[in-house]
Amino acid sequence: MDESKKDLILRYLTQQIALLPSLSKQYTSGKPTRISFLQLKSITDSFFKKQIGERIVLMPGLRGVGKTTLLFQTYEHIRENHENAEIIYLSLDVVAKQLNSSLQECLEVYETKILNSALENLDKKVVLLVDEAHYDESWSSVVKSIYDRTKEVLVLISGSSSIAIEIDTDLTRRMYIERIYPLNFPEYLLIKRGVYPRKNLGNEIKEALFKSENIETAFEKLQQVNQRVIKEISTKIPNLDVEIMNFISKGGFPAMLEETKEEKVFRKILSVLDRIVYQDILTFYPSSKPNIDKVISILTVIANSSDRVSYSKLMEIQNVKSKSAMVEIMLALKKAGVIIDLKVEGSPAKMGRNSPKYYFASPTIRAALLWSIGTFQKNSGTIGYLLENAVFNTLYKLKTYSPDIIQHIAHDSEAGNPDFKVTTSLGKMLIECGWGRKSSRQMKSKDDKRFGIIISDVREPKLNKETNSIYIPREIMLLMG
Repeated sequence: MDESKKDLILRYLTQQIALLPSLSKQYTSGKPTRISFLQLKSITDSFFKKQIGERIVLMPGLRGVGKTTLLFQTYEHIRENHENAEIIYLSLDVVAKQLNSSLQECLEVYETKILNSALENLDKKVVLLVDEAHYDESWSSVVKSIYDRTKEVLVLISGSSSIAIEIDTDLTRRMYIERIYPLNFPEYLLIKRGVYPRKNLGNEIKEALFKSENIETAFEKLQQVNQRVIKEISTKIPNLDVEIMNFISKGGFPAMLEETKEEKVFRKILSVLDRIVYQDILTFYPSSKPNIDKVISILTVIANSSDRVSYSKLMEIQNVKSKSAMVEIMLALKKAGVIIDLKVEGSPAKMGRNSPKYYFASPTIRAALLWSIGTFQKNSGTIGYLLENAVFNTLYKLKTYSPDIIQHIAHDSEAGNPDFKVTTSLGKMLIECGWGRKSSRQMKSKDDKRFGIIISDVREPKLNKETNSIYIPREIMLLMG
């Protein structure tokens, strides 16, 4: 690295340090704190006070879910509680595009020109806030080097949803991963309404649904849980049905909860999708450029479908000539965190023959896409699809964080079967959901199952022994987070 480039980077770093307080205020002023902030706060306090614990924290997540805000909220906490800390913020998007540089080069200049000390010789704590890490392919090796060289540096890193699966196993063992998802229902209630169920309620629901030995025990536990929900939440919110509808249709992104007009929420979400497509996907999948203008339309087709959508159907509708091009587009959307595929239950051969179902990272994305083509309506059909998406998001996160509870989620390719087939540690369960009243006929499956769950408009759990299933209120499922 020549001297002129070092000078360029030094000017940038000096400016970043000087502007950090005002930049932070722009991102944090009036913004709510999420549950993830409590974990970040705990990690930073342990780093400063105990000199033990995590020293690398990775925050992967979809664009627009508030990762940068979380970084700056953590900065504010450190600045207010740990006066002697050196803190610097780097957006690797800016570093790569405007400086034609990298995290490694910035770190070298930071050590030699600002800290005036090698990391190994530090006599003070340093916090490195790294945003948009996926714009630097070598970020993980640089962070690993920092970890190995010193115990005096805490690194907080944000990046795309896929960044956590692209790092090597050696680094994974050294870091704590705090995935940042769109808002779940408990977070929405806390931020929007100032109502939050007590800490263990979600765990009680999980225990009742997925760890009860039989349907009678599950039903009894769910009745007890429902009474607590009525006491702690329902009595504080005049119309919980409306609140759930607002959550699944426009409540997925924290920065948009202040908007009262539905149209503005949807336009902002569509703007986020545009940036994902034309900045992220185009940057990391340049070969997708010939079809890049079709990506939003592809998402709209998926949003407007209540069932599986095959590659061949998408190619036909969007006039994509090559299957490999369509595969690349779908892979890019999955890695960006926009969509998640749910494969059919069965052998690898069956999965190869049958298309997956696609769900969005938040039902709010689906609602915005439907609004963009004039098909978003607050009827039981449309809202039911959004609810199904929200239920999938809940199950998917439970599978991610508690594989001891949910081991696998799939769908059945045959019509008339439940929305989800869930494999738990105690056996298979069938889950069906809808906004209005639901029949239990989908539960009459020949599959060997523990019992079925039907999510509908009931106000309290109801037992159906004929189909070996339990009806539960929508809020019970969503309150698992």
